[in-house]
Amino acid sequence: MKLPELLAPVGSMDHLQIAINAGASSIYLSGKEYGARKFAENFTLNEIEQAVNTAHLYNVKVYVTVNTLIKEDEIENVLNYLNKLHEIGVDAVLVQDLGLVDLINKHIPKLKIHASTQMNLENQDKIDYIESKGVKRIVLPREMRKKEIENIKTNMELEIFAHGALCFSYSGQCLMSSFKGGRSGNRGTCAQPCRQKYKTNFLNYHDYYLSPKDLCLINKLEEISKLNISCIKIEGRMRNKEYLAIVISEYRKALNKLKSHKKYDSELINIVFNRGFTEGQFNYNSSRSLRAGHLGLKIGKIINQEKNQLAIKVNDDLKIIPEKGDGLLIHKNKEDYGFEISKNPLLTTLNHYKKGKNKAIKDITRKNKVLLIKQVRENKRIPENLTGAEVFLSKRNKISKITKEIEHKGNSYIKSKLTLTFSVRKEYPHLKGILKLANNKEITAEVNGNHPFEQPLKKAVSVETIKKQLSKLDNYPFEIIQMNINYHGNLFIPISEINKLRRDLLAKLENNLINSYKHEVTPIKLDKKEKIEENKTQTLSIYTTNLNHLKELENVERVYLEIPADTSSQLDKINISYMVNFLEKALEISANKDYELIWKWPDITHETLLKALNQVKGILNKKHIPIEIMSSNFKGEYGSSALNIANSETVESLSQYKLLTLSLELRKKDYEEIIKNVSNPSKVEIVVQGNVELMKTRQNILNRSESKKMGNNELILIDNKGNSFPTYKSISNEETTILNNEELSLLKEIPHLINIGYKNFAIDARWKEDQYIDILDVYLDAINNGEVNIKKLNKYSKFNTKGNY
Repeated sequence: MKLPELLAPVGSMDHLQIAINAGASSIYLSGKEYGARKFAENFTLNEIEQAVNTAHLYNVKVYVTVNTLIKEDEIENVLNYLNKLHEIGVDAVLVQDLGLVDLINKHIPKLKIHASTQMNLENQDKIDYIESKGVKRIVLPREMRKKEIENIKTNMELEIFAHGALCFSYSGQCLMSSFKGGRSGNRGTCAQPCRQKYKTNFLNYHDYYLSPKDLCLINKLEEISKLNISCIKIEGRMRNKEYLAIVISEYRKALNKLKSHKKYDSELINIVFNRGFTEGQFNYNSSRSLRAGHLGLKIGKIINQEKNQLAIKVNDDLKIIPEKGDGLLIHKNKEDYGFEISKNPLLTTLNHYKKGKNKAIKDITRKNKVLLIKQVRENKRIPENLTGAEVFLSKRNKISKITKEIEHKGNSYIKSKLTLTFSVRKEYPHLKGILKLANNKEITAEVNGNHPFEQPLKKAVSVETIKKQLSKLDNYPFEIIQMNINYHGNLFIPISEINKLRRDLLAKLENNLINSYKHEVTPIKLDKKEKIEENKTQTLSIYTTNLNHLKELENVERVYLEIPADTSSQLDKINISYMVNFLEKALEISANKDYELIWKWPDITHETLLKALNQVKGILNKKHIPIEIMSSNFKGEYGSSALNIANSETVESLSQYKLLTLSLELRKKDYEEIIKNVSNPSKVEIVVQGNVELMKTRQNILNRSESKKMGNNELILIDNKGNSFPTYKSISNEETTILNNEELSLLKEIPHLINIGYKNFAIDARWKEDQYIDILDVYLDAINNGEVNIKKLNKYSKFNTKGNY
């Protein structure tokens, strides 16, 4: 059985040795810029080089995250930063930006690329396209299910998240932090609006509807090992040392147990930071957290509360019993209460407790255990009505001791194999070392001593003494597997000379090992693109889900039609007939119109939905009804904003599309820079009006009982400021999209955008009432005549924002 690589997060130099010692086979880290965790401490270039050198010494690979969207004015700097990383010898870089992939292939072709989870590669079409770009590994979306992973066909390595925080939205497809907090997740500064409480339009209480429990697949490692998974990844570059030490070491132990087909049961992993655990979409099992912060290990429920004592009925399978100095968290009726245990609790049986004997027991395997905790009333935060509350062990003092042991013990997992050959050459000592690394690379070094062997005055240096001195590895993470001594044992040399010879060899081996990963590079300078001159006039497009819109539309160039969810059907499977009928009606209505009708596919298309969409397209083709497609699957004629196009290089790289919609993450300056540098301005389009899609998620916002209460009502989320966020289901009924409460409106900016060279604009009228399309007249006046009529705009759209612009 080949075990998957264990990839660990490292947020600072302090965490590096812990990750290595705890058993990581690779680490990922970020520089000060361009990483998706900008609020971690992160690394300077010098520190990255130091981390790479240290890690390689321990046979640990280093991947650097360069996985934010890259703005136009950053491209050349990022490319030279990547060039420096290649020179340093990093093993791969994680990238989100599609344009950057092509630039790396052109300018730094030997630098390995891993596709970040923010690329959102959830189906075979996307995976095939990324493989054609020479990418060596893809990090699959956290939303991928076991069966979907099994069916992937690729020569690339597959990496999945196995542990840590879950985003509620698909990575790369969340704009909520950007639009509502001014901090972009795609730029590494997420404000985590998903961890706030919301209420709904029919449930009048606040809860963490958008805050998932944390992922934990430590009990699924055997299933994972049977899939084509090369690497499992732990999330947590912003976590503390204790989290890093415990999580990595527990996963390492669990992986090593797989060799003997034994299951590893871990409770410690529940005590370091977590919001409760879920297996996520891997086994169709997502659920929301009880709180946004740390929860801990559930130990039981309170069965009685007296003035100075809590009686907790402990879970039968609990192996860790709380002690003095540990912390408890009590959760009841959506409220939390925490305190530190001031005296060692008493563990007894339920039977003893009922009889009032309170006799201590030591056998923690006993069932029906009760934990008695004294003097809790000293803490004024502890209320009196806690019977029935859930109790969690949120802090364990012993964790600090375990962490220190891991930090200082040295790595015991993947050591390089060292063969030493000692000989005497012309009276001088000579030592040769051959170091075989975990990747089978061999590093060699030879050193000569400066002091000759002499005839002994009293006692010769024995072969055994030479062996003993050469066996001292001075904390180098090597394992001597063979030692050849070509010396007869009847000469003398000071022991210090043998020690110096050993130290010189080890230092030379270290230097040769580190240099074997480095590359020679030259600075990169990008050429300006040649402009394609076109006299094309400005055009206006519209997105809709409403067939009635198609009847009334005039003076628009393109209509992007998305098929709404089939609310009348109770079928578990995707309704092919419904989609075909909807499109046929749309094509019939549009037959004599002067706009082009384009079928907009959902931005998230897992393989089952993708097959259904292609089946519908095939049926239409057989009926000789052609229709062009907008998608984010790297196929079709039109590219949606979900492609996250943030620079001209990405526009150029997606040459297969007729027209590309720019990312909604962009600011005014970004729009100005892109249009200045893109070779063909007619190939890009900007969304200038509409409710922006803030999140796309595969997770259920409501649990089953809440869904029953909702009935057929439309679900609206309401934040603590009273803002209402509409939601809608995709055609697959699996994905939910959360819309912004305000409408993006760039009406005032139309004259400027035209002046700097933009040709194509779009209005998003999906999920809008029939009369909303009258807003087109307002934009047509602005585009054709330069007239900006805000008063008229407000008739159709009252709550407007410029968003990121």
